[in-house]
Amino acid sequence: MTIIASPFSALTEHDQALLLASFSHELTMVAREGYEAGTEHLSDPQLLRRINEIQHRVASAIMARLSDSMQRYPEDVLVSIIAGSDTDAFSRRLHSAFRRAWRMAFDAELPDDFPQ
Repeated sequence: MTIIASPFSALTEHDQALLLASFSHELTMVAREGYEAGTEHLSDPQLLRRINEIQHRVASAIMARLSDSMQRYPEDVLVSIIAGSDTDAFSRRLHSAFRRAWRMAFDAELPDDFPQ
């Protein structure tokens, strides 16, 4: 997904970490969709597993940037994790979360051609 790759790659390491932390925060809100309201039950365990795997990779990417480690996911791999497949409802949730994360991190909107 080059639409995400271009603005992400243009950021400094610090700003990438800030954006990824904001995205991580947004993912926790997406994960709430998997809870059954008012109970301890899960309405969508598959959603929670998918979010957990992404959270794991995003946290790793944040740590790599903050510690100046080059042992990290290549940017194209990280972007594909953030973007998803680009064709399903889950990917649209990720795009929306990324948009909100960008807004939270930089108080600015992504370009209009960024997927909704």
